[in-house]
Amino acid sequence: MKPHAGSMQNFSTVMAPPGDSRTTYQQDLLGRIDYRSAKPIKAYEKWTVTSIDTVIKPIVTTIRASPDLAEFRQSLQDSTDEKYLYSPLQAIFRTIEGAAAGVTGYKRTQFRQLVSMSDHVPDAENMSFPHNKPDFVLAEVPPTSDPLTPAIDVGSDGVKWRQISGFIEVKSQVRDGPNVTKSTSVKPIVLQAANYARLIMAARPFQLYVLCVFIYGHKFSLGWYDRRGVIISEDYDILNDLDILVNVILQLTTHMTTYQLGHDRSARLLEGHSYYQLEYPSFLVSMGATGDTCLWKTKGPPVWSSLSLLGRGTATWRAVVPSNKPEKDEVIVILKTLWRSQTRQSESNIYGRIKLPLPGVAEFSLGDDVRIPLAKETHARVTIGTLRSLVLDDDAGVLDDPVLHRLVLNTVGLPLWDAGTTKDLILGSLTALKGHQGLVEQGILHRDMSPGNIFIGGPGCAEGWEGFVADLEFASVAQPETETVVSLHPLPPSAGQLNTRGIFLEETVLSSSKVPGAEITGTALFMAEELLSLMLLPDNRKIRPAQIKREVHHDLESFILVLFYSVMKRGLERRLWYDKPDKESQIQQLYRTLFGGHTIRLIRLGRSSFLDESDPPVYLLDVLDSPTEQLLYGCWRLLKIQRSSNFPINERRAKIDQKMQWANDSEELKVITYAQLYDIYDVAVCELSGVN
Repeated sequence: MKPHAGSMQNFSTVMAPPGDSRTTYQQDLLGRIDYRSAKPIKAYEKWTVTSIDTVIKPIVTTIRASPDLAEFRQSLQDSTDEKYLYSPLQAIFRTIEGAAAGVTGYKRTQFRQLVSMSDHVPDAENMSFPHNKPDFVLAEVPPTSDPLTPAIDVGSDGVKWRQISGFIEVKSQVRDGPNVTKSTSVKPIVLQAANYARLIMAARPFQLYVLCVFIYGHKFSLGWYDRRGVIISEDYDILNDLDILVNVILQLTTHMTTYQLGHDRSARLLEGHSYYQLEYPSFLVSMGATGDTCLWKTKGPPVWSSLSLLGRGTATWRAVVPSNKPEKDEVIVILKTLWRSQTRQSESNIYGRIKLPLPGVAEFSLGDDVRIPLAKETHARVTIGTLRSLVLDDDAGVLDDPVLHRLVLNTVGLPLWDAGTTKDLILGSLTALKGHQGLVEQGILHRDMSPGNIFIGGPGCAEGWEGFVADLEFASVAQPETETVVSLHPLPPSAGQLNTRGIFLEETVLSSSKVPGAEITGTALFMAEELLSLMLLPDNRKIRPAQIKREVHHDLESFILVLFYSVMKRGLERRLWYDKPDKESQIQQLYRTLFGGHTIRLIRLGRSSFLDESDPPVYLLDVLDSPTEQLLYGCWRLLKIQRSSNFPINERRAKIDQKMQWANDSEELKVITYAQLYDIYDVAVCELSGVN
């Protein structure tokens, strides 16, 4: 549940586009790419067609005799501009898709088309996607009785990101291919493809891995992207290995099942639904075991879906238990899927520790790791290692091999910015804050207070659930009588936290098993500034682990930032300040500065600008109603106080503090507390009677 450069939301957004994340993957992918591997071709060797050579050979003969291959070769000689390669390649791909059916009699079982995107970007359907596109997309299309699917005119017909299950990236020069001689850098084409793979997984959250093809000059290779890295095949020659290219393209467009292309077997499209239909399709979802009777039907697009490639890949959906009840009587639940580290407790286990009832915290129903059938009555947990083994015959093992986990929550709500009234927003966020404190009192520190984890209750919600917190993926659990400080992993953080009930401990992973995902995600946008500061080396460019105790005040700082985010987002989306264009423009700029950074350095710069006493956000407070103004003003002051305590003090600086009477005997007064926030809420709540 992360709103940010690391995730997308199913609603329109005024946030600055998350941008191209290729540069953020450069360091993350180092050491996680398998070059010149014999594994990727294994994905295309599972034919059920007997004597497949009798199909492939006539197609190869047809292509060699056609002008398309000659045009492709001539274009390579005449120009270094890759756009001149698109037309002959498109013609070759269509010839392969048609499978020379008149000669071979081949009958396709799947219906996909490789579409040249030219200058057109796939439709993200109001999701916060960057303005990127592959050269060719593998688009799912309606079935036809003809050998060839009707050609898509991308300009008039369009292609949705959710239609795309794979892609081809083209370069005109062999030197621009993905393989390297020394694995100390990552080629741009690999980073481009990483960007496309993450967008496909975000638009299709049940996509577990993505297959692709790289074409560079007269060479090509095959790619595999998943949540733990990249596998790239050896270099093939289009002229000498044309049969391999034909095999791959024919498989992708006409033969491989959705599951062979990487779709989760435990989430099948509802009968009559498709990825290319007008509305987002629904799925029947289970835990994956054969004969599993626990089923959920998703309703509409994902509520939240991760935009990062490496890491958890979290997605949440509104869902119902399938029944014959009228739609109005269906009970809505939240269905969540994520890749969890085996070095940590599962989120389901953490929810299971909560002593119920606990108002202000989402109610847990059930959860488990997802299974995949191996043989009769034999199942395995779905891990990246399992998928690589089953599809690629790769048993080499995966560093910190994550497990696909699924859970169901009974509490359904709305994001804070969707609050209908100021009263809903203030009382809902207050109840969520009390829920956070309730968790702490039970020895659980949330550690991931971001907009996707704080909600207001839905219509008719029970008393005490006017707002609530959810998503305990990164929560740490107190262990009394033990004091430990552990290392912060780059993103997300893992560390200890001292409070009145004990030390918050986190299961740690060895540095050699560091979970990938150091690319900046939305969690970092709301992370306490003290944590951000400790994650930067002196050059302010590189990320490092940091030694620090995670404490309650870090979460409370994040909570305050979520309040500012939600108030600004709500006002900008609803154009509440349209009659004050100058102030609306200032607020939009503040919103982008504070919540648009995609590196830790930019996030810290935005935070510094926001808390600059010489230019405080008075223009924002001036346009708010009285309760919201008071709430945000008080919260802004708390951020300032806490920020001053982050400044490292030595003996020389302490003398100045003493002389100026800046020193304070009570360190506790320098950090944000529940009591301080409740005092501010008391003032704001008293003003609610006069506003809507």
